[in-house]
Amino acid sequence: MRSPVSRDQLARRLSSALCLLLVSAFAWGAWRQTAGFDTWTFEGRRQLQLASGDLRAPTVAMTKGFGNETLVWPAGATAPRAYLVEFIYTRCPTVCRTLGSQYQQMQHRMAQDPALAQVHLASISFDVANDGSTELRQLATSLGADPARWSFAVPASDAETQRLLRALGVVAVADGAGGFVHNGDMHLLDRHGQLRAVFTLDQWPQALAAAGRLAVQVPTQAAAE
Repeated sequence: MRSPVSRDQLARRLSSALCLLLVSAFAWGAWRQTAGFDTWTFEGRRQLQLASGDLRAPTVAMTKGFGNETLVWPAGATAPRAYLVEFIYTRCPTVCRTLGSQYQQMQHRMAQDPALAQVHLASISFDVANDGSTELRQLATSLGADPARWSFAVPASDAETQRLLRALGVVAVADGAGGFVHNGDMHLLDRHGQLRAVFTLDQWPQALAAAGRLAVQVPTQAAAE
């Protein structure tokens, strides 16, 4: 005949079962968030999502600052076929200025190459509190932006901003000193808003070449839906 289980034994068993349940839940969550443990980094996970075509810009309300394009996706049938999108804030003294310089070089090359006519440059601010039409227009003017090739805009609200950044896997975190820490990549989008590739600052020639190739591709039925 089995002896009765004491209160202490029962407590230990319940504690062990709870620990096992918590470990299992953590393991399942980690497996899900890291694509089966293939990657543990945020950027690595974004690369997996990019490769599988899961990253797409949602339709968000934008305040236009400068340029001929409204920078809302999906865009119409007459919109450019390829967009090189950077995320900035106008008070940024470092990476945004470098991006601006790279975009100036791309704009110069686009003006010389008719094959790049279907490529458009886009600068989108995530600093809704400080960047409006006036600030964006001033920045565009200081960079010598051509409105036919380069547009500036900011989402209409913080909520819209976060929705756009999350959808494309972009990080912008307040640095505690009035600015932001953010990834200064160039994002290649098609006119449907799908993220096709991501390039670092020094890869601007490759980014422009990839945009040119995307711009001459014949749209597929799947992409149009």
